[in-house]
Amino acid sequence: MSSLVAPVHKVIPGTGFVVDGFRHSQPAATAYFLTHGHSDHYAGITANWCAGPIYCSHITARLILHLLGVQPQYVHGLDLHKPYVIHGTEVTLVEANHCPGAVQLLFRLADGRKFIHCGDMRFEPALLQDPHLAAFRGATAIFLDTTYCLNAKYTFPPQVHAASNTFSPDGAVCHQQLFLISTYVIGKEKILFAVHRSTGLRLYVDETKWGVLSCLGYGAQLMRDTFTTDPAASPIHVTGWGFLGDTWPYFRPNFTNMEAVRQQYGAQRVVGFCPTGWLHEVRKTLRESGSFPVRHKGGRLQVHLVPYSEHSSFPELQEYVKWVKPHKVIPTVNVEGAEGERKLRSMLKVFGALVDQTAGKAALLAGMVLKRQGTAGGRVSEGYGKSKVEVMELEDLEEQDSD
Repeated sequence: MSSLVAPVHKVIPGTGFVVDGFRHSQPAATAYFLTHGHSDHYAGITANWCAGPIYCSHITARLILHLLGVQPQYVHGLDLHKPYVIHGTEVTLVEANHCPGAVQLLFRLADGRKFIHCGDMRFEPALLQDPHLAAFRGATAIFLDTTYCLNAKYTFPPQVHAASNTFSPDGAVCHQQLFLISTYVIGKEKILFAVHRSTGLRLYVDETKWGVLSCLGYGAQLMRDTFTTDPAASPIHVTGWGFLGDTWPYFRPNFTNMEAVRQQYGAQRVVGFCPTGWLHEVRKTLRESGSFPVRHKGGRLQVHLVPYSEHSSFPELQEYVKWVKPHKVIPTVNVEGAEGERKLRSMLKVFGALVDQTAGKAALLAGMVLKRQGTAGGRVSEGYGKSKVEVMELEDLEEQDSD
């Protein structure tokens, strides 16, 4: 098999599989896998894609056909929780709790090696009930979504708590107010359905958003009950990401946009909701007051910062790795470039105590025994057995995984 030329976190060792690496298409690749339908993961896929088959969930398949116009013969939607054999490797898709259609990929090679690729994932204990995932405890390696690794301040409330508290009891909906909820092209749908349930009102979305939502498998009746394309039919409007303000590196509200919308619809007041994990300032406010932070301008414009994340927090990452107990952790986020190399080393240290280092210890012992061959009565030094276990370097992945 020819060697694949791609970042190590986008290649499954011992296969010709590339995951979320469509800018690295090449003849040596036998199959491409897409974990979910966010642009930073499908970058490289265009309407002219012809480099090879793309495997993903059915929802993601519908999305990339709708958004990108890929030729259907290249897109293969797979069922969740059903093992498939692709080029001699068993592949199973399981839930990632990220956005609709997002999956974790479980690869079981013919030689017994097992790899988990998380894509983007928000850990929750319910994921651990999946028997397919449970069978991958002790995996050879886990390709981990490390978006919020290395900083304990990224600690979020459960999604259901953040979603259910987007509209507080004292923020009664009325048609003299206009409510704006900022979302991605895909993602944050749990917030939208929670708002619909708590208010009993449909949410306005534009035709583009309606088209995307129609790909997510909700069904025609639920779509009609929850959403409308008539802006006059609802005081709750779904806006694009960034409409309410910039979120990086800290939140900067766009009151100009909000005032323009207020005047356009003749509302007395506009209240916005911006759900994202990047607003780490939220954590301090939650701790001190128990409420989400709010930005105001006069009495007419207001933005609530909702700590709703579709990525795992730092403690959640630790809990997941501790449960899986893989031989190695391969970070997939914040690992590229010069700064990425420094962060990579730090992340490997973070997970060093959580991975299964038995194989590494055995190799170390075997090496020491070989060095001592022929030395009768040799004494093991006092420091042996107390030596610090090192996390394996990524460059050694192919070599050590073949052992």
